[in-house]
Amino acid sequence: MKNWYSRPVFFVRDAELALAYFTNTLGFAQDWNHQENGKAFVCQVSRPGLELILAQHEQKAGKGRVFVSLDPEQEEALRKEIAEQEIEAIDALWGMPIIQIVDPDGNELFFSLP
Repeated sequence: MKNWYSRPVFFVRDAELALAYFTNTLGFAQDWNHQENGKAFVCQVSRPGLELILAQHEQKAGKGRVFVSLDPEQEEALRKEIAEQEIEAIDALWGMPIIQIVDPDGNELFFSLP
């Protein structure tokens, strides 16, 4: 049997704004972009090892969370990006030490620390 292929979905109020945040601020690449009325409505962004679908749905916005495991080199690179891009992030605990980033809609990215 083949491995399952999964992608988390983050519901957002405005897919155009979310797409800009994930690509311009967090350094994701845009993989595809389904538009309605000439604007992003559902799109996918990615970084190596993580693909996210951003779907415009105002009532469900901000209730997503993704958990990403980092090795020491990845943690160092992420911290450097956070500093360079002035990304709002906090060190927190979620059963283990994590870096927490919250997108403008309230969706959470949890990065476990080695």
